[in-house]
Amino acid sequence: MIHQLSLRYALEFAILIPITIFAFMPVIDNLKFSRSFTFKAVGIILTGLILAGTFLCDKYFPKVKGFFASGMIILFAVYLFCLDCEFNKKLFCFFNAMMLCEFCPMYTTILMGPVELAKGFGPFLVSSGLVCLGLSLVVGIIFFRTLTVKIPMLLNEDRIKSIWKYMFFLPLSITLFTNWITPISPKVVMTGRVRPIALLLYLLIPVVVFMFIHLWFWTTAKLVDSAKLQQENDLLHIESKRYNELKNYMNETRALRHDFRQHLSVISELAENEEFDELKVYLSQLTAKSNQSYINYCENRAVDAIASHYDKIASSQGTKIFWKLELPEVLPMNETEYCAMLGNLTENALKAVSSLPEQSRRVKIISSMLSEFMLGLSIDNPYKDLQQKISGQGIGLISVRNTVEHYGGTMNITTENETFSVDIILYCNTQDLRPQC
Repeated sequence: MIHQLSLRYALEFAILIPITIFAFMPVIDNLKFSRSFTFKAVGIILTGLILAGTFLCDKYFPKVKGFFASGMIILFAVYLFCLDCEFNKKLFCFFNAMMLCEFCPMYTTILMGPVELAKGFGPFLVSSGLVCLGLSLVVGIIFFRTLTVKIPMLLNEDRIKSIWKYMFFLPLSITLFTNWITPISPKVVMTGRVRPIALLLYLLIPVVVFMFIHLWFWTTAKLVDSAKLQQENDLLHIESKRYNELKNYMNETRALRHDFRQHLSVISELAENEEFDELKVYLSQLTAKSNQSYINYCENRAVDAIASHYDKIASSQGTKIFWKLELPEVLPMNETEYCAMLGNLTENALKAVSSLPEQSRRVKIISSMLSEFMLGLSIDNPYKDLQQKISGQGIGLISVRNTVEHYGGTMNITTENETFSVDIILYCNTQDLRPQC
């Protein structure tokens, strides 16, 4: 009997294993340490918690919930220590894992009620423990894609960043509610038609959770697609304006070449008649017209359009902007993402220098291919004070950082001598090459 009790307690505490697995699945790429070290360390800690809980319950015959809560607190502390991501996201993933696994012992109590009472040993026999772990396996299979694909996508989407401050309340509330409605004894569910009704109704909990997460994912995906489409449309609009500028410049150049003989005739006639004042006026007008130049910032049309767009903004606010864009016609990455990153950083820099004296307004932007598939980008500008550095430069940096992480790159931000600098290296590959149309 003592041996059976020990096994029963061990199986009850073993639910910590699927909780841990479900909690780590969405954030497996945010580990502070290597996966091998983390898995070994967490495995040792889990084994220790299960053995310690089994020993204490077997020795003192208390209710399991007291020791189980202590084990959960220790596991939660270990979980927080192992991850390198925002605290609110850690809370959501951990409570989400608890929510999924809390359903298993609750449903096991209802499902195994007749067996427990027939044995006269309830609640939670050894067989019940095995059923509970089996249910957690089924839950894991059903929610596998949700935990490994859809929740990570939501976690990495900066457009819904603010929602994580409150989102963890949902799984926590459902966990507490599920724990509250879990029958204390199998006798409760064997009253009248309580058991068949409970078996049906309690299944709605994971179903509703599953539907909610997928609806949330679908809504966010649509939001992201809409934002990307808007971003592409904005880029196309800027490119269209740049194309019209080039077209007008070519037309004006063609007209000047066509009218060159007529201009020479007028100049010659004014000179022969010694009408030098009129000649000066005519030459100044002709010179002003011919000096309208077209600056080509980059071989890539999209990047050239973005540079031209922000160069005009810089000129309008009296900011000197230095461009050095040594990029190929075809970028080794998605040009929309690169242009969004370049635009965000340039816009931040222009905002940061806008309140400076006009003689101090300057922005320096350098970008080039460091190797065949390694792209570098550097932007620096002065800033007025620490507060402006924080408020002005923070806008758009999250989106830029996500792009850098997507390409496995590095992003370094430095603030020295009242100069704000962002240095980025992106590691691209042949699969990211996209022909320009």
